[in-house]
Amino acid sequence: MVKHRKTGAYEHFCVLIFPQGTWKEADRDNVRNLIREKLRNKNDTYYNIFNKLTYRDQMPIYADCHICQPIYKMFEEFKGNNDGILYQGHHYLIPEDDFDDMKSLINIIISHDKVKKVYLLYLDGFREIKRTILYDMNLEEFKGKLNFAKCNINDFILMIDNNKFKNRTVYEISKSRGVYN
Repeated sequence: MVKHRKTGAYEHFCVLIFPQGTWKEADRDNVRNLIREKLRNKNDTYYNIFNKLTYRDQMPIYADCHICQPIYKMFEEFKGNNDGILYQGHHYLIPEDDFDDMKSLINIIISHDKVKKVYLLYLDGFREIKRTILYDMNLEEFKGKLNFAKCNINDFILMIDNNKFKNRTVYEISKSRGVYN
């Protein structure tokens, strides 16, 4: 479970939306608009999870962060030659505020008929690894520092409800019969 801390630039919240078949530009916009619409309706909390999503269509360039680029490259590797939507940002998660929104976010995305699966990563940094070492890591070494888990949307929601959501884990979330409301 993620702790309620504000630790700055090494916090990362990333979501890769993977298409079902071939996307038209209208399909991509439709999925992104679902997220934008949810953001417009979340006026109760200024810094909710929907505000923590930063759309990426190019590799981020941050002089002070050596984690953004490897995450971007990893998600690009997952995506391969397929289309997709990537959101990435430096944001901490607050369990009591963000986990219900995270369930809603993933459910909105995965229930769209043009979405095949979603990758989600919350990374609370690498405190035991010096920045200079991290900077020199290749992609495979970087991925070796992460955990990977596959689940369907129902299992993912159950995981959050049971406080089993883990830091440093790339979740590959696929569709299932039931949908969270």
